[in-house]
Amino acid sequence: VDFSLGADDASRTRAVGPRSSVPRASARRASAVPPPENEDEGTTTEKIATNASPPPPPPPTVTASDMMRALGTSPRRIVLSLGGATAVALGANFLGSTSALLGVLPPEAVESSGLDAYYPVNGFKRFSSSEFGYSFAVPNGWAADTAVELAKATRRAARLDYEMPRRNRPAGGGVIPDAAFGPPGKFDSRGVTSNTDTNVSAVTAPATPGFRLASLGGPTEAAETLLRVSLAPEGSGRKATLLGAAEVQAGKARAYRFEYDVDRGEKGVPLRALSNVAVREGDVLITMTVVAPREGWEGEGGKRLRKVAESFRITR
Repeated sequence: VDFSLGADDASRTRAVGPRSSVPRASARRASAVPPPENEDEGTTTEKIATNASPPPPPPPTVTASDMMRALGTSPRRIVLSLGGATAVALGANFLGSTSALLGVLPPEAVESSGLDAYYPVNGFKRFSSSEFGYSFAVPNGWAADTAVELAKATRRAARLDYEMPRRNRPAGGGVIPDAAFGPPGKFDSRGVTSNTDTNVSAVTAPATPGFRLASLGGPTEAAETLLRVSLAPEGSGRKATLLGAAEVQAGKARAYRFEYDVDRGEKGVPLRALSNVAVREGDVLITMTVVAPREGWEGEGGKRLRKVAESFRITR
């Protein structure tokens, strides 16, 4: 067998050999050179950013107007509701709001408004008599004396019963206060309550035309006359001692104010009282008195009783 190569075969071998060996070396050199680092990272980031979904839109902004429209209301309705609620709270004295508000106002302004007749102010509520034109403060919690109201009703009924024979009419000729207040007491057999040891009362009496306060003399002279004639007359078993007297301004009129003790002996504990005497428009004599056991005038209780006496006013 002839294994020799011909010229043509050798030339073909040489031609093929170099062509196949060159690509292999180039491939090895290409694999040995790493790709640029920055280019690969940039390409990867760009691909990720291209394939990621878009960010969600921001939530819508809800305004106060949008919320009010959703609730079916408006700023005007809210203002009216707040104003109405405030008026109701003040009118009902909710949590003492009205009393607290009136407590910071000047006392003269509160008295002139008349609101202290409906709302307690600093622990006091004002009583006013539209018939006789006077007023005074009453401690909050004190009640009207029902015995006085019953006696006044009985006297009014007797005056209206013109057909009743005079001998059958109730006596009722004593002095009945126009108004009286005191701490709540116990009910008696008639269903009325009366606390005579601690109370404030006002007595009215018609005066002769042209009567003036000076007609009684000075404050001391008038006080001594009252004690001797009305409070501790001879044979009554009571002894009255005047402690002081002065003339003061009481609203729209002058008044005499005097303080005194009354010793009742065995009939009861000693009492102390403060009285105001004034003449309204020259036709009505008004006497307002605060009375309590002597020891009741000490400390805070005494301050409160004196404030009641000093609150007396003539209103017309």
